[in-house]
Amino acid sequence: MYRIILRSVGNPDFGQDPYQPISPTEEIMVDTLQQAAEAVRAYIVLHDLGGGNFPSTLVFAGNQVVARISYNGRIWLPPEGGWDDNDPDDWRRWLEAPE
Repeated sequence: MYRIILRSVGNPDFGQDPYQPISPTEEIMVDTLQQAAEAVRAYIVLHDLGGGNFPSTLVFAGNQVVARISYNGRIWLPPEGGWDDNDPDDWRRWLEAPE
């Protein structure tokens, strides 16, 4: 069982406050990573979100982050050594999950 938290942020390119959500935050449980990706895409479509409004979604198993899901619905597994959100090139080391 996985837990995801779906949320949005304002896009400053459109004069929106990046510290304010533009859609309600939702926490849901799913059985598979594929279901998590489908929930992400459904949330994006439902709330008409653009890429600048959607931070990557963290996927939790218990309290551990086991994957991320990007705007396009791709599932990313952590690189060796884990994620480093303070490194702007960290995303280059993410591993796309096999289908």
